[in-house]
Amino acid sequence: MTQPIFHVARITLEAETALSIASGQANGVFDTNLVMDANDLPAIPGSALAGVLRSLYREEYNDTQTDQLFGFQSTQKGDADDSCPSSLNVSWGCIQNSQGKAIQGLCLEQQDGGPSNDAILKTAMKLTDSPVFRDRVKLSHKGVSANTGKFDRAVLPAGYRFTFELSMWADEEEPQAWKNVLGLLKHPLFRLGGMTRAGLGKLKVITAHQFVADLRSEGGRTDFKKLSRNLSDLKVFSTIDIPEVKGSNAFVTATISLKPNSYWRIGGDNVPYQKTNEKPADLLPKFEEKVVWPEKGQASGGAKKLLIPASSVKGALSHRIAFHSNRLNGVWADDVLADDDADYDKSDNCDAVRTLFGYANDNKQSDGKSTGQAGFVLIDDAYRDFSAEKLQVIMHNSIDRFSGSVRDRMLFSEEMIWGEGVEIQLTIKKTLKPQSDNKESLLRTRKALSFALDDLCKGRLALGAGVSKGHGLFTGEVKWSDDEQWLKEGF
Repeated sequence: MTQPIFHVARITLEAETALSIASGQANGVFDTNLVMDANDLPAIPGSALAGVLRSLYREEYNDTQTDQLFGFQSTQKGDADDSCPSSLNVSWGCIQNSQGKAIQGLCLEQQDGGPSNDAILKTAMKLTDSPVFRDRVKLSHKGVSANTGKFDRAVLPAGYRFTFELSMWADEEEPQAWKNVLGLLKHPLFRLGGMTRAGLGKLKVITAHQFVADLRSEGGRTDFKKLSRNLSDLKVFSTIDIPEVKGSNAFVTATISLKPNSYWRIGGDNVPYQKTNEKPADLLPKFEEKVVWPEKGQASGGAKKLLIPASSVKGALSHRIAFHSNRLNGVWADDVLADDDADYDKSDNCDAVRTLFGYANDNKQSDGKSTGQAGFVLIDDAYRDFSAEKLQVIMHNSIDRFSGSVRDRMLFSEEMIWGEGVEIQLTIKKTLKPQSDNKESLLRTRKALSFALDDLCKGRLALGAGVSKGHGLFTGEVKWSDDEQWLKEGF
């Protein structure tokens, strides 16, 4: 045998933020549907895992090593000899029940421990007909919703766990490629699904087990026969520790710690935090259930957490980055919007925003190919434990501008949050590629990002609703993993 040593690892991942792996099929109500298995339970396709691992492997190592591990297909038709299959096999990720067991195959409802009898799975099954979704809206340069800029995204709430398997044949007991690919599972850029630049798709490794069998020996062949196909069967496996990725040239992280100056509310919900006999407030903060796993015992079906959506932070930062970039470049509103009918779109007209946050492949080049680029800034959703004592209801009414009296049927209320701070995590890919592809443009992009973060931490940039009433202003600080070396490089 040319590769007699079999390596297999069974990994359990937990969704740190909500997960949205779309099936590509619409249901007529929501814009996206989640990938489901035969039991109508959320699942992670093996192709999604393999694609992300391949992309990260190429960034951390090189094209030759990537092609050797993940395989490649010749660009020349009929030239099969110049192609190579993947050495790495990746299974689907199967969801775990509340007892931590992976659900494989078709589960019959009448069986004990079936999906409908499990605290976690029965909630997950409802997502087919009643999905949890995130509302998104695109804002114009005037701060109002842009035309055709409203959409939603179905998500699997954070906390769900999945088990999958990696395997490969090799000619050595500890191949470097095997170690490298396992290490990528703890890479900060390891994200799955859609909207990974807006808070979704972050996962963490909960457990990792490995089994190695050398089929050249009798003992190895005997152990290989004991290997079960059940992902939850770890009898012949041993626990391994996957080290954290540090000192990589691919990324830098920033942690933003903010304390509110007054009330704040980010996002909007339609269900109050706690049910009362009184009429709920008309405007509510965003809460989302998250599966909680105790150290011992079964997991609960979900606990309500205060949600700080990364998309809200991303929107505010991108607008302020566009302002600073244009300021540094000598571009002013009087010039751009001289025509009353002129419209300004930062995602089309600002190179710094396009570089940091990406852009869609709507425009075609002269050769007919569409262009597009994923963003280089990844912002994580943030969750906080919460208590009703932190909520305060504020009443509002509208005043008639002529008589100075209250207008009929214009009384409304909103629930605002008081005293709770916010911590936001940013991960930035250091290989920024501005469209103009020159050092000056890259320097201006980093400066604009630095100024925007400083505005946020100095109370000059608000987050969420009620900005015109003084809400949503914070003060805080930013801690960089490299002490701002990348940010100030070339200043």
